[in-house]
Parts: sequence; C-alpha cells; structure tokens
Amino acid sequence: MRPTVVLYSRLDPPSVTEILRGHIDPERRTLFSISGYKGDRPILGEVNEKTFRLQKRRYSRNDFAGHFYGRTEPMSEGTRIEGYFDAPLWARVFMRVWLGFAVLIGGIGFVATLLSLFTGEHIAGDTWVGLVVPPALVLFGTVLPKLGRSMGRGDRRFILEFLRQTLGARLDDMEASVR
Repeated sequence: MRPTVVLYSRLDPPSVTEILRGHIDPERRTLFSISGYKGDRPILGEVNEKTFRLQKRRYSRNDFAGHFYGRTEPMSEGTRIEGYFDAPLWARVFMRVWLGFAVLIGGIGFVATLLSLFTGEHIAGDTWVGLVVPPALVLFGTVLPKLGRSMGRGDRRFILEFLRQTLGARLDDMEASVR
C-alpha cells in the first residue's frame, strides 16, 4: 500500500486547479532544453478538473523518481488534496515486463546450465554466462527502481513544499511517512 499524503487548502477546488495550472509547465517534450521539456518552471505536470500529476523538473534521467498523483475534494472550508508518490505507469509496466522476461527466459537458461553441469553434458555457450547473467538481470530489475526512488526523495519534499506554498496548504500528520 502506498503512503498517502493529505493536504488542506482554504481555496475552493476550481481555484486550486487554476492555480496549479498557472504555476506548472505542461509536459511537452522538446529537443532544445536541457531537461527535455518546454518551459522553465521547476514543476511539470498535468492538471485535470479533479485530479493532477506533478513531477520535479530534472536535468538528469531518473524515471523511477516519484510523481505526485493527487485528487481534490471539496470541503466546507476549502479543499482536501489527497495523493501519493509513485513512478510513472510506463516505468512500472516496463520493469514488470523486464522481470518477467528475466525470470522466464533467464530461469530456463539458468536451469539448463545447472543441469548441464550435473549431467556432464556441454551446452553451447559459456557456463558462467548461464549462471551469472540471469540472476544479475533479476537483481538489476529489483534494485534499479529502489535506487531511483531513493535518489528521488528530494523531489518528494520539493513537490510537497511547492504545494504548501502555492496553494497555502497545510500538510496532515502523514507527512513523516513520505520523508
């Protein structure tokens, strides 16, 4: 289960939506920018009527740094903003496919190499490749996303501070769970 972040703003939901749209750059790719996106604002994203997604503009590649997926709900005295940090959908799907491929194909190669060692039959290729590469691919597929999330912790604090300042929002007690 993802840790949920809850913020409260005295602004009404349509105002929250408009202010967010005015303070971020839409995610439009370009070749003529160091970050790879048009604009120069520190936050990129997409804002819809009741939902939004934000990411910190980075000048290096980290596809596993968390994007903030938020939802606005009206309250009697403003807006409740609830959200969570997660990698983009395409990165999560890619890593699942990677791990599935590594386990399925690599597992077959690993087991075939082990069997050839025990039976004394020689299979085509180097034995060490069949024993080292499949586990390395699985390890790579599990460590890389964790490393990316760890390197993106500063992005999380930056986005929460952006929301706090831009929307005059206060953070609920769950703040400690994302730090």
